[in-house]
Amino acid sequence: MISWPAIIQYHGDDELGYVATESEWNNDADLSAYGYDDNDALIDNHGRIYQLNIVDNGIVHPSSTNNTISLYQLIKLVQKHAALQGECCIEKIMFKSISEGIQLVASMGEEH
Repeated sequence: MISWPAIIQYHGDDELGYVATESEWNNDADLSAYGYDDNDALIDNHGRIYQLNIVDNGIVHPSSTNNTISLYQLIKLVQKHAALQGECCIEKIMFKSISEGIQLVASMGEEH
């Protein structure tokens, strides 16, 4: 079961998408009905990774890969996302948990 909030990692792109709640996922066609690449992934609040290639009646149903992202890997993803957002001092971006990293992505979206 997905622990919200979560981020979407778009394959081949440094941009990350933020999804606050399951309700937001289910009710926003730009999220749940989007044509995801086979390598796009949803990363939940606990670092669990979900594939986004299961589609039923036009709705994307994230499916568990049984893999997790490491804190180090998430820091690198968030640093790349920050650079794309025009943030400065990206090398100094650090956090102590997956949850903090996801919240940082959310805050970057609010600023821009």
